[in-house]
Amino acid sequence: MIQRIEIWHAEYNLQHKDTLRELPEEKAIFGVFGIVNDEPANCRYIGETDSLHTAIKDLFREPANEGLKKFFQGPWIKMLQFELLPESSRENRLELVKDWETKYIPKIDEEGEYPGYYTD
Repeated sequence: MIQRIEIWHAEYNLQHKDTLRELPEEKAIFGVFGIVNDEPANCRYIGETDSLHTAIKDLFREPANEGLKKFFQGPWIKMLQFELLPESSRENRLELVKDWETKYIPKIDEEGEYPGYYTD
């Protein structure tokens, strides 16, 4: 079952909101999106993990590139969409990641924006 939650890390927002503690330490596939009209939009990242909580915490603290750093540590509201897969193998999760990448087309530029999406 796919679940969604806004993700906040207390160190990276002025209100010190934190929803990371609500994330389970379970195997999962996940996508991180911006939000448009309360729905996930403009996927920035798709991944798989043995621990959803740890993976998202690490993305905030040590993102893989400058664009992800600006997105995770910047002012955007972020939506996490995930599916818990406690009995899955890493190979199984990697296959599902490919499916999600085809469906959601994750992209991010150096400024943390979704390329081609403008709000002007």
